[in-house]
This record gives sequence, structure tokens and C-alpha cells, in this order.
Amino acid sequence: MVNPLVLAMLICCIAVPAASAQTTMLRVEIPGTPKRLHGSDGREHINYDLVITNAFTGPATLTSVTVNAGARRLLTLTGDELANATHQTTVPADPMTTIPASSTVVTLLDVALPRSAGRRVPRRLTTKVHYFMPPDTVLGAAIDSRTVRLTSRVDQRRPIRIASPLRGPGWMSANGCCADPTSPHRNLLLVANGRYVTPEMFAIDYLKVVDGRVFSGDGSQNSDYFGEGAPIHSATAGTVISAVNNRPEVPPGLPATGNPTVTNPLQFAGNSVVVRVRRGVYAAYAHMQEGSVRVRRGQRVRRGQVIGQLGNSGNTTAAHLHFGIQDGPDLFTSNSLPFELPRFRFEGTAVLNADLTAIDLTGTPRNVRRSYPLITDVASYPG
Repeated sequence: MVNPLVLAMLICCIAVPAASAQTTMLRVEIPGTPKRLHGSDGREHINYDLVITNAFTGPATLTSVTVNAGARRLLTLTGDELANATHQTTVPADPMTTIPASSTVVTLLDVALPRSAGRRVPRRLTTKVHYFMPPDTVLGAAIDSRTVRLTSRVDQRRPIRIASPLRGPGWMSANGCCADPTSPHRNLLLVANGRYVTPEMFAIDYLKVVDGRVFSGDGSQNSDYFGEGAPIHSATAGTVISAVNNRPEVPPGLPATGNPTVTNPLQFAGNSVVVRVRRGVYAAYAHMQEGSVRVRRGQRVRRGQVIGQLGNSGNTTAAHLHFGIQDGPDLFTSNSLPFELPRFRFEGTAVLNADLTAIDLTGTPRNVRRSYPLITDVASYPG
């Protein structure tokens, strides 16, 4: 229990700060640098996380988050939108806006610029976090401001250009960037060596869709899934730094907490390949079929070369390919990097039911160039 007398004695002994400094209940930080990509919707997206810690004596309730480029408002989150974008820093639970004392949450931001902006992005963004403090908060008189303001530089580098790791029609981006805060990829935040990392922000889980389904029969066997066994192509040239080929596949629908093949971080990817593209750029492929990996550590691979087959090994609930570009060789301790494909055919945006037994497509099919397939997009990739 907080002792008001003790806290008051401590606060009275603190030197008075400069006039420009203000006390707040919240500490807000942005892991890394906000990064940009060009989505299949024809818009530039800037994505980053706000890690928000309530460092004071009572609960704080977020009321709005705004993002500006100069005087131009780019994003406003309030109400349900703000709650849906905010969750605990570990496994996301229910939407939330109230942060208990001595607790931390993360708010996921997808700043989608208007199509009229083309491929230009602002150099800097100003993010403001507004919150409510209950009037009976212990020592609330010590708090000056109900707003936290951050100015951050936007990474101006173009997304990394790659070839598709899969070929043909019907490939759905089941998990990925950007607008869905419930995506396990977009909302994953870990700590590595004492710093926050976002290992899967732009990584994609590819599922094969045929006639509105991802599997035949009852989906109880890996062989029921249309993507099982599909050839996986190296999206880049580079050198293999890791190749795992002896992990067993698991049955579809196996929950993460009951998977006997995953007992340490190295086993999450199952059968996998990591290719060093250049310094600070690595391509990762995970969940492949046992015995299908065709490359070995130290081997040079060319762009488009078949490196294995799609499977269901590691931390997975259905046969799919996990693919991503990252800034380090380890999947859990590196940051996800944005990428784009030179061309693909947008088939539609998937509308899924809960058990993936019915998938409807919305939107008009079209050819897309130099873009990233956004979450739930279904696309055809050329050879």
C-alpha cells in the first residue's frame, strides 16, 4: 500500500525542475524507428508501437492518441478504436484503455497516408498521448500535465525489394501488417538484452486458399491443407546462416501451450532457413516440412531457388509459411523490416469465419506493383 506521508516527504525533497519540464503519470517510448511501407491498398503506411508505462500511484485512462506531421493531423484514436489498439505487453487480452498503477501496455499505430501523398512520407511525426487521472489519486497534485508528447524521426529508407517466396494463385496473408491489432505478428512485442524488439511487425503467414477454403475434408490432417508441400523459393540472394531440417510436423489445431515439440526459443520456427542478405538484413522462412530443406549452412543461394517445402512444424496451428525480413539472424531478438514485391495480382481481401471453413473475397482484382500484401489480402504471385 502506498504511504502518502512517505511519498510526500520524498517529493518535497526533489529539486524544482526547469519551467519547461512537466510531470506526468505516464512514460511513453517508441521501440526503434517508425517504418514505412507501400500497401496493396495504394497507400503509404507508417507503423510503430507506443509502450506506455503508468509510473504513478493510481490508474490512468487513455482518452486519445493523435499523430501529426507538422500542423497536419494524420491519425486520431479514441474510444473503441483506441481500446482495440491497446493491450498488455505480453499475450494480448481484452481491449483496454485503463492502465493500473505500475503497469505497462502497448498501443499499436498504423498511420495510413492518403493516396494523394503517393510514396512520400513525412520526415518527422509528433505523437500525443492524452489521459485522465482520477481526482482522488494519491499525491495527484504532483502531476502537471495530462498529455505526453513525443517527436520521432520516420525511417526514410525504401522497403527492401524481394521476390515472392511462393508462386501461383490463392496465397492469403493470414497474419501481417498493418491495420489489424489482433494479428499475432503485428502485436508481438518482446524484450531482448533489456530492450524492446518487434520481431514480426511486417512478417507474413501465408495460407493457400482454394474455392473459398484453406483445407479439404475436416482439416484434421496436414495433408488436408492446400498449401502443404508447396515449394518455397528464396526471396533474395544470400548466404544460409541457419538451416533446421529434423523437426517433426505437428497436427493442425494444436495449441501453443500443448505443443510437445516446442520447449525452447530455437524450436518455435520448426524446420526453418535463415539467409543473410547483407549486413543488417536477413530473410527468415519457418514451419517447413521435415526433411524438405534443400540448403545447408554456409551455402550461397540465388533469388528464386527452391529451398524447401511448406509444412506445419514448430509453433503453428495449420500448414503455412512464416516469412519475414529482419535486422538480425535470430527470430526473437531482432526487429522486423518492411519489404515489397515488384508485382503481384490482388485477388481480393478475405472475409473469414472463425474456423476457416468459409472465405469470401471482397474488392476488385487488379495488378499491383512495388507493394506489400496487407493482412487478409489474397494474391497470385508470378514465377
